[in-house]
Amino acid sequence: MQLDIISYKSLLAENPTAKKNLETALLYKGIVGISDVPEFEQITRAYIDAARKFSMLEDAIKQQYAPDRDTGDTEGYELGAEWFKNQKGEWQIDGKKASFYAHVSDHLNNKWPREVDLKTPYLALGRLIFETGKLLLNAMGLNESAGLKHELLTGYGRMLHYHKETDTTHANPDWCGAHVDHSVFTGLVPAYYFRNGVEVDEPDEAGLFIQSDGSTSFEKIGAPDKSILLFQTGEFGQLVSNDRIKATRHKVQKSMGEIERFTFALFYVTANDVEIQPRSVLTQDARYIQNQSADGRITYGKWDKASFEQYRAQK
Repeated sequence: MQLDIISYKSLLAENPTAKKNLETALLYKGIVGISDVPEFEQITRAYIDAARKFSMLEDAIKQQYAPDRDTGDTEGYELGAEWFKNQKGEWQIDGKKASFYAHVSDHLNNKWPREVDLKTPYLALGRLIFETGKLLLNAMGLNESAGLKHELLTGYGRMLHYHKETDTTHANPDWCGAHVDHSVFTGLVPAYYFRNGVEVDEPDEAGLFIQSDGSTSFEKIGAPDKSILLFQTGEFGQLVSNDRIKATRHKVQKSMGEIERFTFALFYVTANDVEIQPRSVLTQDARYIQNQSADGRITYGKWDKASFEQYRAQK
């Protein structure tokens, strides 16, 4: 699938054509690329370098920064903590996917490692994505006019490291199973691939795959270069927009052999007490039905908690 790309400058200038192209891309394809974001590639490469250094630490050290999920804690490092349903309807754990979650901007709950300076580039990249994405949200009307106050939005970052795959049986072809993000909006960094420590091009069989609205199949999305910042819509964004913009169903397919993948996602979340009463097909989702108030409203906090619980892998 060809990626639609809009320039950062046209968003700043509130160009009407850019706005139309943006909505078309997110509505029909589910993803859009933004070019010419100042210093984006430079800041991303600094982050990738730090993420790789952290990934090389001993497992025992990384586990010191693991969240206590049973208490509702999500910040820090974890490996193989999510599951999604495969094509057979069976729950399948993303066993090769490692994450490091942290709030952007910084927060007391963040668990920054002492051994590597992950904090500085992580926050710099997160802040740049966050401010850029707000331009897109405004252009789409996902702001106060839709009941989504931007002063209540925060960023929740996720370092992603997809480990090398050694299982030649192809029991699980995906690094990340098919799903939709449950937050408002998501900013994504083009993936960086390494074989034995050397950066390589994205393998043909691997990468981000999108299922467009109305499609029954997934198509590969490839950014033309590392300077393109990607955005897609989450379920709470779909709820707020009353299905005008749909959440993006996506997955990440594996590369076999000695290749590992690094990237970064920033989720746009709102305050837990933000309450909405949408006219969306997602109101029929079990997470909505089981957590709505008597008059049919739901808070972001309840939606967020139910979503984490649903996709937390049961080992």
